[in-house]
Amino acid sequence: MNTPVTPYVLAGRILSIIGMGFFAASAILLAIIPSWWALVAAAAFFPFLGLIVLVERYQAAHGMIGPELPVTEDEGDE
Repeated sequence: MNTPVTPYVLAGRILSIIGMGFFAASAILLAIIPSWWALVAAAAFFPFLGLIVLVERYQAAHGMIGPELPVTEDEGDE
């Protein structure tokens, strides 16, 4: 990993994973009944999906994920 993960990125990941998991499970369970609330729960899933996409794009743009940069001789002598 190139740099440490910031608390905001970590919080965004946790919030989005919990939200996606909760609303996906709710939509499945409510679809079994069947209930029109399943559509509401399925629609509530997508903002959390968008949040995880934004968090991962932020990480990629700021060099927090991706291939590590090669170490030059000057940097390796610490």
